Amino acid sequence: MTGQRKYQCLLIVTAVMIGGGMVVGLRAGEGPIGLVVEQSLAAPEVFQAVKGAKSTVLVPARRISAGVDTFSNAEWAAEKLEWPEVMAGAMEIADRLVEKLEVSWERDDHGVILYGEADSRDPFLGSVMFSKEFLNRFKEELGAEIYVVIPERGRLFLFPKFGGKLEGFAASLAEIYQGSALRVSLEVFLVNEAGCQVVGTLGADPQN
Repeated sequence: MTGQRKYQCLLIVTAVMIGGGMVVGLRAGEGPIGLVVEQSLAAPEVFQAVKGAKSTVLVPARRISAGVDTFSNAEWAAEKLEWPEVMAGAMEIADRLVEKLEVSWERDDHGVILYGEADSRDPFLGSVMFSKEFLNRFKEELGAEIYVVIPERGRLFLFPKFGGKLEGFAASLAEIYQGSALRVSLEVFLVNEAGCQVVGTLGADPQN
């Protein structure tokens, strides 16, 4: 078992209940398969690319008692897993997370939202921005286009695209990233009606 392919979250995992749908790949004593936003540098064997991303990928992982467990190509084939079914189950998890996600809003002196911050012990936190429920949940506060940055696992920042000041927080986000043992990326994700894609990077190569 390598550290690149298999990792155990050091955070306590909060269980997510899923109803009204089939849970793909569920085994005795283990949880469903969700998506972890991960560095491509971690070299996962099974992953899906993110549109526009240079160093961030979506990695399917099964929730287990100690955290999450990713898949080798052999394991993926042996369980006869297919991306459409896995994605459907993972989006059910993401939808549930969006529903209960708690965001702390930072405002300027005039009460205008500068950004939102979500902290979660759930390893599938990053998958929320791929949920179709995400934009509707935060459209009132941030508008129809939202920037998302995930400098470290378990921490997600949301910025309005229009009238926002993401660039002004680039240094602070980079500091969080550089100081974290659970780095994810400084790539900037754009969420709108078209879906979710990477549109840029804060600073240098996010994996340096």
